[in-house]
Amino acid sequence: MAQTGTLVVRVSTSTAQLPVADATVVVYDLGEDGRRNVHSIQITDSSGGTAPIQLDAPDYDLSQSPGSPLPFASYGMLVEHPDYYVAFFEQLQIFSGVETVQNVSLSPLPQPNNPENDDSAPPVIVTPQPL
Repeated sequence: MAQTGTLVVRVSTSTAQLPVADATVVVYDLGEDGRRNVHSIQITDSSGGTAPIQLDAPDYDLSQSPGSPLPFASYGMLVEHPDYYVAFFEQLQIFSGVETVQNVSLSPLPQPNNPENDDSAPPVIVTPQPL
């Protein structure tokens, strides 16, 4: 019988630790061919959290003797939102029968200039090259 562990993601801003709603959370593992196998795509709720994500994990009892496999499965995750830099995670450890909580702090992208108060530098005009 397959064993599972649970992953819960909590996303907040890096500066004020305010919850980030509507962030996309993608959980995946890497296949033998190096391609990503997506296991879950979720959108964070108003509290910045995801629903629990059930993920395959090895049976804990198999890791109790030398030379046995690791007692956890490794997953990757990316978290994105249009107003923040994308956050990548590698080697998230998921243990059988355990709920893992991964806190994610997103850094805000620079705010665009206000078009009414445009103080950006003028465009660079490239002159024709003499031939």
